[in-house]
Amino acid sequence: MLPSPVHAALWALASAITFSASSAAAKLLGTKLPAAELAFFRAAAGAMVLVAVWRLVVDLGKAYDPAGYVLRCGLGVLALYAFMYALSAAPLAMVFLIFFTRALMLPVAARLMLGERSSPLVWVAVVIGFVGAALPLVPALQEPQQALGVLAALVAAVATAGSQTAVRRLTEAGNAPGMVVLIYSAASVLGTLPIALPDWVTPPAADWPVLAALGLFGVTAQYTAAKAFSKATVGFLAPLDFLAVPAAAGLGWLLFGEVPSMLTGIGAVIVLGAATVVVIGSAHTRELRRPVRQLAKV
Repeated sequence: MLPSPVHAALWALASAITFSASSAAAKLLGTKLPAAELAFFRAAAGAMVLVAVWRLVVDLGKAYDPAGYVLRCGLGVLALYAFMYALSAAPLAMVFLIFFTRALMLPVAARLMLGERSSPLVWVAVVIGFVGAALPLVPALQEPQQALGVLAALVAAVATAGSQTAVRRLTEAGNAPGMVVLIYSAASVLGTLPIALPDWVTPPAADWPVLAALGLFGVTAQYTAAKAFSKATVGFLAPLDFLAVPAAAGLGWLLFGEVPSMLTGIGAVIVLGAATVVVIGSAHTRELRRPVRQLAKV
């Protein structure tokens, strides 16, 4: 039998690949369907899976910290909208590069929302990471359509950092992780459907397999991430999580003919290196301060 770290690495690799595949499916559909509709289909896929755990509904009375749930659900839905729009308006590799700066924003979110302090090394890594992210953004911002996609990806990164921090706040308040996922899944469907309906475009039959892939790969990415985090620490898995960036670059090249620029490549190396330092450093700080439950990305 393989040791747990190897198992965790394989699950993390599967999560990175399936998350990239789900995003590629969204990009394929981005020229045909509105971003709000794509966000709804992505949210609905996750909600359908939760039918299997409907028994959690009886525990709704055990949901603590309503303000934390408002933050988690509101920021999560905003991130979903912004990410889907970014995929339709900017190259896949660039969207992923910007989106993964969320790891650089976690110390800021934790300081503002949880009052946590980070080490000087973490803050130095945050600054270096943002410098790396800025390298490919200068030429991208000069193209109007890409500029909107870049801004949307930045919004998604900021909102995701806040949403992930809210998840920690909720679990530390005594909410079961399954309850957090259940309430967010319901809120994401309710939050995306009203905006999707006014501009609804009925997908042609030929697009339904791609929609199915969007949902299936998205749910699989969450499941495989959960398995990975059950077998290893955040610090061990952080570098593997960032494999989604080169995976996205490869899919962008194969499916859309997108060739990342040299600046994008250099920026990606700087961002991923800095993000790894931030995640490992932050995890070490929390371990010294108090025990922390490991959570999958949601």
